[in-house]
Amino acid sequence: MNYAVVYSTVTGNTEKLAEVIKNKIGDCYFGKPCDEALTADTIFVGFWAVGNSCSNDIKDFLEKLSDKKVFIFGTVGYGNTKDYYDIILDNVKPNLPSSNTLIGSYICQGKVSDAKQAQIKDTVPEKYEAIKDKLAESVNHPNEEDLNALKAELDKVIL
Repeated sequence: MNYAVVYSTVTGNTEKLAEVIKNKIGDCYFGKPCDEALTADTIFVGFWAVGNSCSNDIKDFLEKLSDKKVFIFGTVGYGNTKDYYDIILDNVKPNLPSSNTLIGSYICQGKVSDAKQAQIKDTVPEKYEAIKDKLAESVNHPNEEDLNALKAELDKVIL
């Protein structure tokens, strides 16, 4: 079986998850979404959450997939709850055409960059005040516990 791990990242959080997957599966295409990755039978697609979904480059890539086994994974800056993660995954999944088989998914918190935190603080101070504790917690993610949880999910789908 041949594999691809494609991902989009801004802060490096999603890349950390992608590296765990690459280390687990071994030889594979690894990098940004591209046509070369479309030749794989099983594709691991990583994203950073934006607007309660994934970025446009990942949406576009998912829509190109046909008859693949797909595992989606991502990182979220704040809102570290299963319910919030489920909302994001539920918004990403419809971008995957029905000819594909979703074999698994994983999402965890990722660090919100200092620049993004400053932007929120400067442009929407009331929002910043409401989420500043969550932003502070984000600096610890993805952590070892997050990476081990990803490995456990991968064990369910990789022989």
